[in-house]
Amino acid sequence: MIIIGVDMSKNSPGICIRKDDKLSFLSFIRGRETKRNSPHFTSLREKGVQIFFNDRSTKIKEYTELEVWKISDASQLANEIVSKLPDDVDMIGMEGFSYGSKGNAGLDIAGYAYCLRKALFEKYGASKLSIFSPGNVKKTAGKGNAGKEEMMNFFLTTQSQDLINNEFWKGVSSKAISTEKPVDDLVDSFYVQECAKLYYQSKLDI
Repeated sequence: MIIIGVDMSKNSPGICIRKDDKLSFLSFIRGRETKRNSPHFTSLREKGVQIFFNDRSTKIKEYTELEVWKISDASQLANEIVSKLPDDVDMIGMEGFSYGSKGNAGLDIAGYAYCLRKALFEKYGASKLSIFSPGNVKKTAGKGNAGKEEMMNFFLTTQSQDLINNEFWKGVSSKAISTEKPVDDLVDSFYVQECAKLYYQSKLDI
Protein backbone atom coordinates (compact mmCIF):
# COMPACT_ATOMS: atom_id res chain seq x y z
CA MET A 1 0.00 0.00 0.00
CA ILE A 2 1.42 3.36 -1.06
CA ILE A 3 -0.40 6.44 0.23
CA ILE A 4 0.80 10.03 -0.16
CA GLY A 5 -0.24 13.16 1.69
CA VAL A 6 0.60 16.64 0.38
CA ASP A 7 0.53 19.85 2.40
CA MET A 8 0.80 22.56 -0.24
CA SER A 9 2.35 25.97 0.23
CA LYS A 10 4.35 28.36 -1.95
CA ASN A 11 7.47 28.26 0.16
CA SER A 12 7.74 24.86 1.82
CA PRO A 13 5.38 22.13 0.57
CA GLY A 14 5.53 19.01 2.73
CA ILE A 15 5.03 15.44 1.56
CA CYS A 16 4.41 12.30 3.61
CA ILE A 17 4.73 8.95 1.82
CA ARG A 18 3.44 5.74 3.40
CA LYS A 19 4.69 2.42 2.06
CA ASP A 20 2.77 -0.12 4.13
CA ASP A 21 3.85 0.70 7.72
CA LYS A 22 6.88 2.84 6.78
CA LEU A 23 6.66 6.62 6.56
CA SER A 24 9.00 9.01 4.78
CA PHE A 25 8.96 12.80 4.49
CA LEU A 26 9.99 15.22 1.73
CA SER A 27 10.26 18.99 1.90
CA PHE A 28 10.56 21.46 -0.97
CA ILE A 29 12.12 24.71 0.20
CA ARG A 30 12.05 28.01 -1.64
CA GLY A 31 15.50 29.56 -1.28
CA ARG A 32 19.00 28.35 -0.58
CA GLU A 33 20.80 26.63 2.23
CA THR A 34 22.81 29.18 4.20
CA LYS A 35 25.05 29.21 7.25
CA ARG A 36 22.08 30.41 9.28
CA ASN A 37 19.58 27.72 8.28
CA SER A 38 22.00 24.87 7.58
CA PRO A 39 21.96 23.42 11.15
CA HIS A 40 18.17 23.08 11.03
CA PHE A 41 18.14 21.40 7.64
CA THR A 42 21.04 19.18 8.64
CA SER A 43 19.05 17.97 11.66
CA LEU A 44 16.12 17.18 9.36
CA ARG A 45 18.31 15.24 6.94
CA GLU A 46 19.88 13.29 9.82
CA LYS A 47 16.38 12.10 10.69
CA GLY A 48 15.61 10.99 7.17
CA VAL A 49 13.76 14.00 5.73
CA GLN A 50 14.62 14.61 2.08
CA ILE A 51 15.19 18.32 1.43
CA PHE A 52 14.95 19.86 -2.02
CA PHE A 53 15.99 23.50 -2.35
CA ASN A 54 14.56 25.64 -5.13
CA ASP A 55 16.04 29.09 -5.61
CA ARG A 56 12.82 30.31 -7.18
CA SER A 57 12.90 34.06 -6.81
CA THR A 58 12.31 37.08 -9.01
CA LYS A 59 12.91 40.80 -8.93
CA ILE A 60 9.97 41.45 -11.24
CA LYS A 61 7.64 44.11 -9.85
CA GLU A 62 5.51 45.00 -12.83
CA TYR A 63 2.07 43.44 -12.26
CA THR A 64 1.51 41.73 -15.61
CA GLU A 65 5.00 40.26 -15.82
CA LEU A 66 4.86 39.10 -12.19
CA GLU A 67 1.54 37.30 -12.68
CA VAL A 68 2.90 35.48 -15.72
CA TRP A 69 6.07 34.58 -13.79
CA LYS A 70 3.90 33.03 -11.06
CA ILE A 71 2.41 30.65 -13.64
CA SER A 72 5.89 29.50 -14.63
CA ASP A 73 6.99 29.25 -11.01
CA ALA A 74 3.93 27.24 -9.95
CA SER A 75 4.37 24.90 -12.91
CA GLN A 76 8.06 24.38 -12.14
CA LEU A 77 7.32 23.60 -8.50
CA ALA A 78 4.49 21.21 -9.37
CA ASN A 79 6.64 19.33 -11.89
CA GLU A 80 9.51 19.01 -9.43
CA ILE A 81 7.25 17.66 -6.69
CA VAL A 82 5.59 15.14 -8.99
CA SER A 83 8.96 13.98 -10.34
CA LYS A 84 10.03 12.96 -6.83
CA LEU A 85 6.92 10.85 -6.13
CA PRO A 86 6.51 7.11 -6.83
CA ASP A 87 5.18 6.22 -10.28
CA ASP A 88 2.41 4.05 -8.86
CA VAL A 89 0.35 4.83 -5.76
CA ASP A 90 -2.89 3.60 -4.23
CA MET A 91 -4.07 7.06 -3.19
CA ILE A 92 -2.71 10.59 -2.98
CA GLY A 93 -4.35 13.26 -0.86
CA MET A 94 -4.19 17.05 -0.76
CA GLU A 95 -5.71 19.52 1.65
CA GLY A 96 -8.38 21.76 0.18
CA PHE A 97 -8.58 25.50 0.52
CA SER A 98 -9.46 27.49 3.59
CA TYR A 99 -12.14 29.79 2.24
CA GLY A 100 -11.59 32.16 5.13
CA SER A 101 -8.22 33.10 3.64
CA LYS A 102 -8.17 36.61 2.27
CA GLY A 103 -5.97 38.74 0.05
CA ASN A 104 -3.51 38.05 -2.72
CA ALA A 105 -1.53 35.54 -0.66
CA GLY A 106 -4.54 33.25 -0.40
CA LEU A 107 -5.21 33.57 -4.11
CA ASP A 108 -1.59 32.77 -4.93
CA ILE A 109 -1.63 29.64 -2.75
CA ALA A 110 -4.80 28.49 -4.51
CA GLY A 111 -3.16 29.03 -7.88
CA TYR A 112 -0.07 27.05 -6.91
CA ALA A 113 -2.23 24.29 -5.46
CA TYR A 114 -4.34 24.00 -8.60
CA CYS A 115 -1.18 23.72 -10.66
CA LEU A 116 -0.04 20.81 -8.50
CA ARG A 117 -3.50 19.22 -8.61
CA LYS A 118 -3.35 19.25 -12.39
CA ALA A 119 0.11 17.63 -12.41
CA LEU A 120 -1.05 14.94 -9.97
CA PHE A 121 -4.24 14.37 -11.96
CA GLU A 122 -2.22 13.87 -15.14
CA LYS A 123 0.19 11.45 -13.46
CA TYR A 124 -2.22 9.36 -11.38
CA GLY A 125 -5.73 9.96 -12.74
CA ALA A 126 -8.91 10.99 -10.98
CA SER A 127 -9.47 7.70 -9.15
CA LYS A 128 -6.26 8.06 -7.11
CA LEU A 129 -6.54 11.75 -6.26
CA SER A 130 -8.45 12.90 -3.17
CA ILE A 131 -9.00 16.37 -1.72
CA PHE A 132 -9.88 16.89 1.94
CA SER A 133 -11.25 19.95 3.68
CA PRO A 134 -8.95 21.63 6.22
CA GLY A 135 -11.49 20.74 8.91
CA ASN A 136 -11.36 17.08 7.94
CA VAL A 137 -7.57 17.04 8.13
CA LYS A 138 -7.61 18.72 11.55
CA LYS A 139 -10.34 16.41 12.81
CA THR A 140 -8.28 13.41 11.76
CA ALA A 141 -5.45 14.81 13.85
CA GLY A 142 -7.74 15.31 16.85
CA LYS A 143 -9.85 18.47 16.59
CA GLY A 144 -11.68 20.04 13.65
CA ASN A 145 -10.60 23.61 14.38
CA ALA A 146 -7.11 22.90 15.72
CA GLY A 147 -4.47 25.58 15.33
CA LYS A 148 -0.80 25.04 14.56
CA GLU A 149 0.20 24.48 18.19
CA GLU A 150 -2.59 21.97 18.72
CA MET A 151 -1.67 20.12 15.53
CA MET A 152 1.90 19.86 16.77
CA ASN A 153 0.67 18.58 20.13
CA PHE A 154 -1.47 15.92 18.45
CA PHE A 155 1.57 14.93 16.41
CA LEU A 156 3.81 14.63 19.46
CA THR A 157 1.25 12.66 21.50
CA THR A 158 0.28 10.36 18.64
CA GLN A 159 -0.91 6.81 19.18
CA SER A 160 0.25 5.80 15.70
CA GLN A 161 2.99 3.21 16.11
CA ASP A 162 4.04 3.77 12.50
CA LEU A 163 4.72 7.43 13.30
CA ILE A 164 6.39 6.67 16.61
CA ASN A 165 8.80 4.36 14.77
CA ASN A 166 9.70 7.13 12.32
CA GLU A 167 13.02 8.96 12.75
CA PHE A 168 11.52 12.36 11.91
CA TRP A 169 8.95 11.98 14.70
CA LYS A 170 11.70 10.87 17.09
CA GLY A 171 13.74 13.94 16.18
CA VAL A 172 10.87 16.37 16.78
CA SER A 173 9.70 14.69 19.98
CA SER A 174 13.23 14.63 21.42
CA LYS A 175 13.78 18.25 20.32
CA ALA A 176 16.75 17.20 18.21
CA ILE A 177 14.76 18.95 15.48
CA SER A 178 13.36 22.40 16.20
CA THR A 179 9.76 23.14 15.25
CA GLU A 180 10.62 25.98 12.86
CA LYS A 181 9.64 25.78 9.19
CA PRO A 182 9.11 23.41 7.43
CA VAL A 183 8.27 21.11 10.33
CA ASP A 184 4.64 22.27 10.59
CA ASP A 185 4.11 21.54 6.88
CA LEU A 186 5.52 18.04 7.32
CA VAL A 187 3.27 17.49 10.33
CA ASP A 188 0.24 18.54 8.30
CA SER A 189 1.30 16.28 5.42
CA PHE A 190 1.17 13.29 7.77
CA TYR A 191 -2.46 14.00 8.62
CA VAL A 192 -3.38 14.58 4.97
CA GLN A 193 -1.83 11.17 4.34
CA GLU A 194 -3.93 9.71 7.18
CA CYS A 195 -7.06 11.13 5.54
CA ALA A 196 -6.05 9.57 2.22
CA LYS A 197 -5.34 6.25 3.90
CA LEU A 198 -8.76 6.19 5.58
CA TYR A 199 -10.45 7.19 2.33
CA TYR A 200 -8.64 4.46 0.41
CA GLN A 201 -9.55 1.85 3.03
CA SER A 202 -13.20 2.96 2.95
CA LYS A 203 -13.28 2.38 -0.81
CA LEU A 204 -11.94 -1.14 -0.34
CA ASP A 205 -14.79 -1.87 2.08
CA ILE A 206 -17.49 -0.92 -0.43
